Amino acid sequence: MPGIKTIYRSINKHSLQSKSDHDIRKLMVIVDEQHLDMLDELMIRDKWDVQVVYILTDSPVVRSMFHDNSRIYPLRANIRSLLRFDTIDDIVCCTSSLSDEYLHELVEICKQFGVFLLLRPEQKNLKVPVSGFMYMADFIFYVLETNPGRRFGFLLKSIVEKSFAYIALLLLSPFLIIIAVLIKATSRGPVFFKQQRVGLRGRKFYIYKFRTMVADAEKQKAALACYNETDGPAFKIAKDPRITRVGRILRKTGLDEVPQLINVLEGEMSLIGPRPMLPGEVLAQDEWHLKRLCIKPGITCLWQIQPHRNKVPFERWMQLDREYVENWSIGTDMKIFLGTIRSVIAAKGL
Repeated sequence: MPGIKTIYRSINKHSLQSKSDHDIRKLMVIVDEQHLDMLDELMIRDKWDVQVVYILTDSPVVRSMFHDNSRIYPLRANIRSLLRFDTIDDIVCCTSSLSDEYLHELVEICKQFGVFLLLRPEQKNLKVPVSGFMYMADFIFYVLETNPGRRFGFLLKSIVEKSFAYIALLLLSPFLIIIAVLIKATSRGPVFFKQQRVGLRGRKFYIYKFRTMVADAEKQKAALACYNETDGPAFKIAKDPRITRVGRILRKTGLDEVPQLINVLEGEMSLIGPRPMLPGEVLAQDEWHLKRLCIKPGITCLWQIQPHRNKVPFERWMQLDREYVENWSIGTDMKIFLGTIRSVIAAKGL
């Protein structure tokens, strides 16, 4: 069965794969001529698993030396616009000093987008609520950790969730074969549905689900737009006519989401986190919504365990995601996990 082979190929690949794009930290570096050595070092992607996407500088020397390596903008570039339409994990300040006004603006931008801000200790005018130190490319930086700022907790979360995903796929594989056979026997089309979504800090990836709709469901979407029951850029219909008979059962039990355990193994998703949205939906969001992208998306979230979640207004959905990000704890994840189990048992879907 092709679907199950895909699961096992993913498991084997995960154990052998090298660093992927999801493991590379994307940087915006603010630099002056006095710190060319630091910028030189940060440019060695394979050594440090970082990529300098943007360089912000007013120095002609920096521009002439690195114009072929990264996109270079002046210090007063529109950082908000760059963060909105590209993937950046950290803003790294390789400078001797920055004005209080500029630093204050950087702090506000990083808090809004959930991007880490790294500052050199020798900056004399440091008036930023830093939360500790971080080493990058063998250099030490003060770091402002925007929410969630618990690095050890998130490392533990990742280890536990990947272990859970691996074991669950192995234990559930006989049951997944039965589901695959039922999908194939009752409707034309592939076993799996694959669709591009937006993940951590705007990274694109393909999400996997058991197919629950007719094969040409995406082509029918435009004709059904007038029946959309969700405000905002999202698209949801409670009694979607494109859903198959087997698909309706899978959705009610949440079993259609099980293949996303592959995405968890690949490091693209978490078990628990804001649901990944389509690229077009993310582009249509307001700036304050985008902080939900500062952690990996999840298979289940606060919104999904709400009673009658399809009737929750879009703005409230985004508020729930932001609350999760800003107040994350292992206890919150346990609460959502148990709520999800209850929903599955009650056949309320995910």
